[in-house]
Amino acid sequence: MKRFLTGACALLAAMAVLSCSACKKIPGGSGGGSGTQIETGTDLADITYQLNVYSFADSDGDGWGDLKGVAQHLDYFESLGVSALWLSPVQAAMSYHGYNVTDYNAINPKLGTEADFKDLITKARAKGIDIYMDYVLNHSGSDHPWFKEACADKDSKYRDYYVFSDNPAADVAAGKIDNYAGAKDPGMGVWHSLSGPVGGRLHFKWDWNAKTVTVSETGAAVQASNPSATKWLYYGNDQLAGLYETSSGIFEITVDFSSSWGFLLRTSKTSWDGGTKWGGDGKSLSLGTAYKVNNTTAADITFSGGTSYFASFDTTMPDLNYGPWQKSAESAAFKDLAASADKWINLGVNGLRLDAVLWIYQDQTDANVAFLKAWYEHCNATYKARGGQGELFMVGEAWKNDAQSMAPYYKGLPSCFNFPYWWTLRDRINKGRGNDFASTVSGFRNLFKAQRSDFIDAIKLSNHDEDRAAEDLGRSLEKEKLAAAVLLTSPGKPFIYQGEELGYWGNKGGGDEYVRAPIKWTRAGSVPTAALGGKVDNAMLSEAISVEAQSADPASLLSVYRKFAEARNKYKALAKGEISPLASPNTAVALWTLAYEGQTVLVVHNFSGSVVSSNVPGISELSAESPLVSNGVASVNGTTVTLGAYASAVFAL
Repeated sequence: MKRFLTGACALLAAMAVLSCSACKKIPGGSGGGSGTQIETGTDLADITYQLNVYSFADSDGDGWGDLKGVAQHLDYFESLGVSALWLSPVQAAMSYHGYNVTDYNAINPKLGTEADFKDLITKARAKGIDIYMDYVLNHSGSDHPWFKEACADKDSKYRDYYVFSDNPAADVAAGKIDNYAGAKDPGMGVWHSLSGPVGGRLHFKWDWNAKTVTVSETGAAVQASNPSATKWLYYGNDQLAGLYETSSGIFEITVDFSSSWGFLLRTSKTSWDGGTKWGGDGKSLSLGTAYKVNNTTAADITFSGGTSYFASFDTTMPDLNYGPWQKSAESAAFKDLAASADKWINLGVNGLRLDAVLWIYQDQTDANVAFLKAWYEHCNATYKARGGQGELFMVGEAWKNDAQSMAPYYKGLPSCFNFPYWWTLRDRINKGRGNDFASTVSGFRNLFKAQRSDFIDAIKLSNHDEDRAAEDLGRSLEKEKLAAAVLLTSPGKPFIYQGEELGYWGNKGGGDEYVRAPIKWTRAGSVPTAALGGKVDNAMLSEAISVEAQSADPASLLSVYRKFAEARNKYKALAKGEISPLASPNTAVALWTLAYEGQTVLVVHNFSGSVVSSNVPGISELSAESPLVSNGVASVNGTTVTLGAYASAVFAL
């Protein structure tokens, strides 16, 4: 068993993998010094693992990851020092990713049963691991019975659960759309016609030169799809009709048109990438009138007239309506959603991740914060009535471009994802500049603390909606190890995304599936790909990247995550300390201390690809005793630390 060195100073973090993930002693050097034992819970580090249930582990060989597969790998989470799991949506839904829910009270049968979910909660709890559910409050799926009934019957009680209008432009201008919260142009979302001109024979004329499309009713004969087309009409249930070039830059076709959502234009028959999708700006098209199209916003083109519904995202995700934001908790939709959350909390769920919270009230901060505050207070009261210890954890996806704009969301929620944290870290690593990283992080935290004194800073690298961290770091293993070490030596609640600990790469260019790849458990074993429709980079999922191979390699990225998580779980200052930036004499070096309850650690990271030396200001002496570091070599001479390329070291002061 390795002991924590308590001399003047000792290096703490190392590449080596510890064999005992539940031990109570801080990992450190073995070269003398008196050992000390710090009794702490295994959840001290508060590390959460984000996983896509559908691609994590397949227990029955049907190609889908499932809840039983998650339960079978709880030891893996223990080895990563994890105290909570954030599950991708597990409720019944229309698509593999689960964000278009069709039943908030039922488990998706592709993923298992409610009994399987209860079993996972029970087994995870026995290992000190909480279960967090991903909860979708901005919208439901268009196949949800509420939405279907609302569309079919204007007098249905569910009509008020969604955002409908017979004249969206006029109703928005008059302030009648509650979930716009006064906004005239929310900057996101589209009105979709409930039916459009169903069964009509329409002629489409796309003027490529003027970038307009004109749609007219016609009695002319229907045309078959042009097999030699370079431009296509996309509509209905994945129908694709090739247009005919009737003159230079003019493309036309006549079809019997039936589409519940409208249409789009395409310049590629097989791909949506690279600006090949052409659509509108969110306004409806009038028959017989030229309509401007573009390949940037490229919103679904709907027809004016009749009733439309609003969706912040795509047609399968109609926005829920909670009424005027000042009394959102009184709405029928809020009460039904809250009742569903109560079910899962009473079943043993100890946290919720809230999806797309900016768009509940169309990026209107005050309105969203009021809603979230009411939602949290309701759910937390349910948790406490259940007998839950402390407070229910709840984190919001308040995806803002800067920390200052995101900070007010802490008035409504105890935790928010800190997207600027990763963007800052990515930028600094790629530029080889670390000297202002600690002060930037400290600035973020000061902003959040001003809004909520007990804020929980949810720090992360990438997630399921972003290009992979490894991709952003140029697939450099050394940079990935540095990013892991920085994440796990930063203040806050770290989130590790499925596959990040293995060095998975991928970008969203070919589809979101490529950043949601399955875990490669063994060198030769198969992986669950059915949910992803085969959109998997098999070249990436090699034997070398597997859990089996990396577990056997003390120099692997997985070993770095395990080692730093172990250290974070054993030392209070590293896990719960507040950051104090130190002025770094070297632009490549990031320096800070973390202090908590009389314990202090010094953190040193080299953000560059070269060997660097840096004096540590304010420190009288550093011990070179048994140096253990990540990603290379570290040496100490007086108060000067020399680190290898992208190396990290942690000292106990």
